[in-house]
Amino acid sequence: MPTPETSDRRQIVGDELFRHLPDEGAIRSSDGQRAAAVSPEFVRSLHESLARDQGDSAHHLLYACGYEWGLQDMVRLTHRLRADRGSENLDVWHMEANVVFESWWAPLTAAGWGRWVLDLSAAAKGVCLVELRNSAVAAAHSGVTAPVCHLYAGLFAGAVSFFKREENHAVEIQCAAMGHPSCQFVIAPGAQIDAIEVWRKQGADAAEIRRRLA
Repeated sequence: MPTPETSDRRQIVGDELFRHLPDEGAIRSSDGQRAAAVSPEFVRSLHESLARDQGDSAHHLLYACGYEWGLQDMVRLTHRLRADRGSENLDVWHMEANVVFESWWAPLTAAGWGRWVLDLSAAAKGVCLVELRNSAVAAAHSGVTAPVCHLYAGLFAGAVSFFKREENHAVEIQCAAMGHPSCQFVIAPGAQIDAIEVWRKQGADAAEIRRRLA
Protein backbone atom coordinates (compact mmCIF):
# COMPACT_ATOMS: atom_id res chain seq x y z
CA MET A 1 0.00 0.00 0.00
CA PRO A 2 1.33 3.52 -0.73
CA THR A 3 2.48 5.49 2.30
CA PRO A 4 -0.30 7.98 3.17
CA GLU A 5 0.41 11.67 3.35
CA THR A 6 -0.10 13.41 6.68
CA SER A 7 -3.25 15.40 7.44
CA ASP A 8 -4.82 16.61 10.70
CA ARG A 9 -7.14 13.66 11.35
CA ARG A 10 -7.49 11.51 8.23
CA GLN A 11 -5.14 10.46 5.47
CA ILE A 12 -6.49 9.41 2.07
CA VAL A 13 -4.53 6.97 -0.07
CA GLY A 14 -4.86 5.63 -3.61
CA ASP A 15 -7.66 7.84 -5.00
CA GLU A 16 -9.57 7.55 -1.69
CA LEU A 17 -9.59 3.75 -1.79
CA PHE A 18 -7.83 3.67 1.59
CA ARG A 19 -8.15 5.88 4.65
CA HIS A 20 -5.72 6.16 7.55
CA LEU A 21 -7.65 6.75 10.78
CA PRO A 22 -5.22 7.80 13.53
CA ASP A 23 -7.89 7.90 16.25
CA GLU A 24 -8.80 4.30 15.48
CA GLY A 25 -5.23 3.21 14.84
CA ALA A 26 -6.27 1.61 11.56
CA ILE A 27 -6.18 1.82 7.79
CA ARG A 28 -9.48 0.96 6.13
CA SER A 29 -10.60 0.54 2.55
CA SER A 30 -13.49 2.58 1.19
CA ASP A 31 -15.90 -0.25 2.04
CA GLY A 32 -14.76 -0.37 5.66
CA GLN A 33 -12.43 -3.38 5.50
CA ARG A 34 -9.34 -3.14 7.66
CA ALA A 35 -6.00 -3.03 5.79
CA ALA A 36 -2.34 -3.02 6.76
CA ALA A 37 0.79 -1.53 5.21
CA VAL A 38 3.58 -4.12 5.14
CA SER A 39 7.08 -4.25 3.68
CA PRO A 40 8.62 -6.79 1.28
CA GLU A 41 10.65 -8.03 4.24
CA PHE A 42 7.41 -8.83 6.08
CA VAL A 43 6.07 -10.75 3.08
CA ARG A 44 9.30 -12.73 2.74
CA SER A 45 9.42 -13.47 6.48
CA LEU A 46 5.82 -14.67 6.42
CA HIS A 47 6.58 -17.14 3.63
CA GLU A 48 9.80 -18.30 5.29
CA SER A 49 8.08 -18.81 8.65
CA LEU A 50 5.26 -20.83 7.09
CA ALA A 51 7.76 -22.94 5.15
CA ARG A 52 9.76 -23.58 8.30
CA ASP A 53 6.70 -24.49 10.39
CA GLN A 54 4.51 -26.20 7.79
CA GLY A 55 6.97 -27.59 5.23
CA ASP A 56 5.38 -28.39 1.88
CA SER A 57 1.93 -27.66 3.34
CA ALA A 58 2.82 -23.94 3.44
CA HIS A 59 2.07 -23.65 -0.29
CA HIS A 60 -1.39 -25.14 0.22
CA LEU A 61 -2.06 -22.89 3.20
CA LEU A 62 -1.13 -19.74 1.25
CA TYR A 63 -3.26 -20.90 -1.68
CA ALA A 64 -6.24 -21.59 0.60
CA CYS A 65 -5.92 -18.14 2.20
CA GLY A 66 -5.85 -16.53 -1.24
CA TYR A 67 -8.85 -18.57 -2.41
CA GLU A 68 -11.01 -17.48 0.52
CA TRP A 69 -9.81 -13.90 0.09
CA GLY A 70 -10.90 -13.96 -3.57
CA LEU A 71 -14.34 -15.33 -2.68
CA GLN A 72 -14.96 -12.77 0.06
CA ASP A 73 -13.68 -9.93 -2.11
CA MET A 74 -16.21 -10.83 -4.79
CA VAL A 75 -19.01 -10.91 -2.22
CA ARG A 76 -18.05 -7.40 -1.10
CA LEU A 77 -17.77 -6.27 -4.73
CA THR A 78 -21.31 -7.51 -5.40
CA HIS A 79 -22.65 -5.43 -2.49
CA ARG A 80 -20.68 -2.39 -3.65
CA LEU A 81 -21.89 -2.62 -7.24
CA ARG A 82 -25.46 -3.01 -6.04
CA ALA A 83 -25.13 0.10 -3.89
CA ASP A 84 -23.42 2.09 -6.66
CA ARG A 85 -26.10 1.18 -9.19
CA GLY A 86 -29.03 1.42 -6.82
CA SER A 87 -30.25 -2.10 -7.49
CA GLU A 88 -30.51 -4.85 -4.89
CA ASN A 89 -31.26 -7.31 -7.71
CA LEU A 90 -27.99 -6.76 -9.56
CA ASP A 91 -26.01 -9.95 -10.08
CA VAL A 92 -22.38 -9.74 -11.18
CA TRP A 93 -22.95 -12.94 -13.18
CA HIS A 94 -25.07 -10.94 -15.62
CA MET A 95 -22.34 -8.35 -16.17
CA GLU A 96 -19.41 -8.43 -18.57
CA ALA A 97 -16.55 -10.39 -17.04
CA ASN A 98 -13.95 -7.76 -17.88
CA VAL A 99 -16.00 -5.03 -16.17
CA VAL A 100 -16.43 -7.12 -13.02
CA PHE A 101 -12.80 -8.15 -12.78
CA GLU A 102 -11.46 -4.65 -13.51
CA SER A 103 -13.70 -3.29 -10.73
CA TRP A 104 -12.44 -5.99 -8.41
CA TRP A 105 -8.74 -5.55 -9.12
CA ALA A 106 -8.53 -1.73 -9.09
CA PRO A 107 -8.32 -1.47 -5.26
CA LEU A 108 -5.70 -4.23 -5.20
CA THR A 109 -3.55 -2.36 -7.69
CA ALA A 110 -3.85 0.75 -5.51
CA ALA A 111 -2.85 -1.34 -2.49
CA GLY A 112 0.39 -2.45 -4.16
CA TRP A 113 -0.59 -5.94 -5.33
CA GLY A 114 0.47 -5.29 -8.93
CA ARG A 115 -1.21 -4.94 -12.30
CA TRP A 116 -2.79 -7.81 -14.14
CA VAL A 117 -4.06 -8.63 -17.61
CA LEU A 118 -6.87 -11.19 -17.71
CA ASP A 119 -7.04 -13.16 -20.96
CA LEU A 120 -10.49 -14.69 -21.53
CA SER A 121 -9.86 -15.77 -25.13
CA ALA A 122 -9.96 -19.44 -24.09
CA ALA A 123 -12.91 -19.05 -21.69
CA ALA A 124 -15.08 -21.25 -23.92
CA LYS A 125 -12.68 -24.10 -23.05
CA GLY A 126 -12.94 -23.28 -19.36
CA VAL A 127 -9.48 -21.69 -19.23
CA CYS A 128 -8.48 -18.17 -18.15
CA LEU A 129 -4.94 -16.81 -18.32
CA VAL A 130 -3.47 -14.08 -16.15
CA GLU A 131 -0.29 -12.05 -16.57
CA LEU A 132 0.72 -10.21 -13.42
CA ARG A 133 3.38 -7.54 -13.15
CA ASN A 134 4.85 -6.22 -9.90
CA SER A 135 3.74 -9.15 -7.75
CA ALA A 136 4.24 -8.20 -4.11
CA VAL A 137 5.20 -11.79 -3.32
CA ALA A 138 7.68 -12.18 -6.18
CA ALA A 139 9.24 -8.82 -5.31
CA ALA A 140 9.99 -10.15 -1.83
CA HIS A 141 11.86 -13.16 -3.21
CA SER A 142 14.79 -13.61 -5.55
CA GLY A 143 16.91 -16.44 -6.84
CA VAL A 144 14.20 -19.05 -6.33
CA THR A 145 13.89 -22.12 -8.53
CA ALA A 146 10.10 -22.56 -8.40
CA PRO A 147 7.08 -20.24 -8.46
CA VAL A 148 6.27 -18.59 -5.13
CA CYS A 149 3.02 -16.68 -5.76
CA HIS A 150 0.68 -19.30 -4.28
CA LEU A 151 -1.34 -16.60 -2.50
CA TYR A 152 -2.08 -14.94 -5.85
CA ALA A 153 -3.00 -18.26 -7.47
CA GLY A 154 -5.59 -18.84 -4.78
CA LEU A 155 -6.83 -15.26 -5.03
CA PHE A 156 -7.43 -15.54 -8.78
CA ALA A 157 -9.04 -18.97 -8.44
CA GLY A 158 -11.42 -17.80 -5.72
CA ALA A 159 -12.56 -14.74 -7.67
CA VAL A 160 -13.08 -16.64 -10.92
CA SER A 161 -14.88 -19.48 -9.11
CA PHE A 162 -17.32 -16.97 -7.62
CA PHE A 163 -17.97 -15.31 -10.97
CA LYS A 164 -18.37 -18.58 -12.87
CA ARG A 165 -20.35 -20.17 -10.00
CA GLU A 166 -18.29 -23.32 -10.26
CA GLU A 167 -15.09 -24.44 -8.59
CA ASN A 168 -11.93 -23.49 -10.45
CA HIS A 169 -8.31 -23.63 -9.42
CA ALA A 170 -5.13 -21.91 -10.53
CA VAL A 171 -1.44 -22.58 -10.94
CA GLU A 172 1.47 -20.23 -11.55
CA ILE A 173 3.37 -21.27 -14.68
CA GLN A 174 5.92 -18.43 -14.69
CA CYS A 175 7.20 -16.36 -11.77
CA ALA A 176 9.03 -13.05 -11.69
CA ALA A 177 10.93 -14.27 -8.62
CA MET A 178 12.69 -16.71 -10.97
CA GLY A 179 13.90 -13.86 -13.19
CA HIS A 180 11.01 -13.66 -15.65
CA PRO A 181 9.54 -10.27 -16.62
CA SER A 182 6.12 -11.17 -15.21
CA CYS A 183 4.17 -13.85 -13.39
CA GLN A 184 1.71 -15.95 -15.37
CA PHE A 185 -1.16 -18.09 -14.13
CA VAL A 186 -3.69 -20.51 -15.58
CA ILE A 187 -7.18 -20.72 -14.03
CA ALA A 188 -9.25 -23.78 -14.96
CA PRO A 189 -11.16 -26.76 -13.51
CA GLY A 190 -9.14 -28.94 -11.17
CA ALA A 191 -8.40 -31.74 -13.64
CA GLN A 192 -6.78 -29.33 -16.08
CA ILE A 193 -4.76 -27.70 -13.32
CA ASP A 194 -3.51 -31.14 -12.21
CA ALA A 195 -2.35 -31.83 -15.79
CA ILE A 196 -0.60 -28.45 -15.98
CA GLU A 197 1.20 -29.14 -12.70
CA VAL A 198 2.54 -32.38 -14.20
CA TRP A 199 3.68 -30.59 -17.38
CA ARG A 200 5.40 -27.89 -15.32
CA LYS A 201 7.22 -30.41 -13.15
CA GLN A 202 8.33 -32.20 -16.31
CA GLY A 203 10.01 -28.99 -17.48
CA ALA A 204 7.40 -27.36 -19.73
CA ASP A 205 7.75 -23.57 -19.69
CA ALA A 206 4.89 -21.05 -19.84
CA ALA A 207 4.95 -20.81 -23.64
CA GLU A 208 4.76 -24.60 -24.01
CA ILE A 209 1.90 -24.85 -21.52
CA ARG A 210 -0.07 -22.16 -23.30
CA ARG A 211 0.53 -23.96 -26.60
CA ARG A 212 -0.82 -27.20 -25.16
CA LEU A 213 -3.90 -25.39 -23.87
CA ALA A 214 -4.64 -23.71 -27.21
